[in-house]
Amino acid sequence: MKKIAKIFFSGITVGITVGYILALIFSYFYGTDRFYPSSPSFIQQFSSPLTATLVSTILWALMGICFSATSLVFQTNWGITRQTLTHLLITYLVFTPLAVLAGWFPATLVFICWYSGEFLFIYVIIWGIGMHVAKSKVRELNQTLAQRKSN
Repeated sequence: MKKIAKIFFSGITVGITVGYILALIFSYFYGTDRFYPSSPSFIQQFSSPLTATLVSTILWALMGICFSATSLVFQTNWGITRQTLTHLLITYLVFTPLAVLAGWFPATLVFICWYSGEFLFIYVIIWGIGMHVAKSKVRELNQTLAQRKSN
C-alpha cells in the first residue's frame, strides 16, 4: 500500500511540476505578461483564469499519475516488447484524452495522426534502449558466469 501511495503522490508532484513548467514556457510563447495554464481557447472555456488554472492543475496531476502508475508495467516479468507495448497502449489511451482536455492540441484528425506518430516514435526509441540495456546485462552476466566456470 505504501508503494502505491508513493507512486500516486510522486506522479501528482511530477505531473503538476511538468505541467506548470510547460505552461510557463507557453505563456512566454504567447507573448503575454500573464501566466496562462494552457492555450487561450482553453482558458476562454472557464469563468476565470483561476478556474482554468485549477482545472489544468487537476489534469496535470492525472497525467502524472498516468505515467507514474503505468511505470509498474516495467516491473513485471514480461518481455521488454510486451512491457513497452502495454505501457504504450495504456498511456496513449489515458494521456491522449487528458492532453486534449487540457487544450494542448485540438481533437482533429490531422493533429491526432501527427501526435500518434510522434508518440509511437518515442516508444520505438524507449523499446530500443530497453533492448540495448537488456542485451548488455545478459552479455555481462554471461561473462561473469564464464569467468566463474573457468576458475
